[in-house]
Amino acid sequence: MASEDRSSGLFYFLAGTAVGAVLGVLFAPRSGQDTREQLGDWLKERKDKGNELLHRVKDESIGKKDALVAAAKAAKDAYRDTNAKHEHDSGHV
Repeated sequence: MASEDRSSGLFYFLAGTAVGAVLGVLFAPRSGQDTREQLGDWLKERKDKGNELLHRVKDESIGKKDALVAAAKAAKDAYRDTNAKHEHDSGHV
């Protein structure tokens, strides 16, 4: 569910970015050249922030995957140890 929240959040962020860019161009009191330069700078900044967000999500995903693998290994080891102890205690060695 958290990945769906992130996906929809990213979608709304990108949609808001596009709407803001269009409104900025439509209502800009500057010359066309100034507006294009400002819009280009703004879009580059948004792209950089989007890339940072994607890298952060990727890094978090890798960390969560590693934690999940470690937890599964610990559960498997605990099961194996408990099963071995049970077999030893019941005399099925």
